[in-house]
Amino acid sequence: MIKPDAQRLLKTLHELLLIDSPVGATAAIETDMMRRLAAFPVAVEQGARGNVLATWGEGPPRRAIAAHVDTLGAMVQSVRANGRPELTPLGTWSARFAEGARATVRTVHGEVRGTILPLLASGHAWNDGVDQQPVGWQQVELRLDAPVATREDAVALGIQPGDIVCIDPQPEFLPNGYVVSRFLDNKAALACVLEALHGLQEAGITPAVPACFAFTNAEETGHGAGNMLPRSVEDLISVDIAPVASNQASDEQRATLGFKDASGPHSLTLLTQLEELAAGQNIPVVRDVFRHYHSDCSSVMKAGYDTRTALVGFGTDSTHGHERTHLNSLLAVTALLTAWLCSA
Repeated sequence: MIKPDAQRLLKTLHELLLIDSPVGATAAIETDMMRRLAAFPVAVEQGARGNVLATWGEGPPRRAIAAHVDTLGAMVQSVRANGRPELTPLGTWSARFAEGARATVRTVHGEVRGTILPLLASGHAWNDGVDQQPVGWQQVELRLDAPVATREDAVALGIQPGDIVCIDPQPEFLPNGYVVSRFLDNKAALACVLEALHGLQEAGITPAVPACFAFTNAEETGHGAGNMLPRSVEDLISVDIAPVASNQASDEQRATLGFKDASGPHSLTLLTQLEELAAGQNIPVVRDVFRHYHSDCSSVMKAGYDTRTALVGFGTDSTHGHERTHLNSLLAVTALLTAWLCSA
C-alpha cells in the first residue's frame, strides 16, 4: 500500500485554495495544474474551453479520475444608485453564506476589494430590522473599499455588469487535522488526486490500466467532464465533496462512496470494486446517497458515454458554505484512488 504524504497533501491544498477560480474565470488554476502535471510522466493537453486532460499509460485510457477546478463565486449584476454592486451567484449557493464575505472584483482597470453585506447592514441604524430582512441575492450588495457613494463613482472605478467577483477562501489548518475554508469543493479533491500521482511516481508504479485525469472547469454550472473524456474510458471516478449532515452517512474521518445522487444510481460493479479495495487495505470508507447533488459523473451520464461511474468524496460539513473537512478523510480518499490505479 502506498501511503500518502500528509504534509505535502496539506501544502498542496493550501496553495490551491489561494488561487481564485470561480466558474467562468479559471485560467489561473488551469495554468497552475498544467505546471504541476509537468512533473509527472503524463501526456497533458488542454481543450479550447480550458479543461485539462492528463493521460498515463500505453494505449487509449480505459479508466478516468475527474476533479473540477472551478469553485463558487459571484458576478456583478448591476450597480445600485448608492454605488454598491448587486450580485448574481456563479454556481448554486445561498446568499446566507455570502453575507460578510470579503471579496475582490476583477475590473478592466484592475482589482477592487470589498465586503458582501445585507441591504440593512447596520445594527445601530436598523436594530431588529437586520434580523427581519429576507435572505437572497437581491438582499445583498457589495460594499466597495473605495470612496463610492453613487453609481457614477463605481463606474469610474471600472465596475460594470459582468465583472467577476472572487470570494476570499479564508483557509485555516488546525493542529488536530481539521481544515476549514471556503472552496474545499473542489480544491481538496485536486490535492488528493495530485498526491495520488505523487505516490505512484515515487513508488515507480505505472497505473495498472491506462488512465486519464480530467480537470474540468465548469462542474459548478453542470457542464463538467461531459465534453472532454476520451470515448475509450470504461470506468470513471469523480472526486468531489461529500456532505455531512443529520440525514447523511458521510463523516469527516472517512472517504465516502456515493451510491446515488440527483443523476441516479452509480455503477454497482465499480463501487463494489472500490469497497473491496478499501476493505483489503484498511481504508476507512462509508456509503452514502445524495439527493441535491451533481458531479462530473452527471455530465458524462447526460452526454451518453458508455462508461461506468462512481463518486468518491471527502466528508465535509457545511458544503457550499463555510466548509470543514479533516485530514483523515483526505488521506482515505487519496489512498483509495491510489489503490484503484494500482489494481488490475
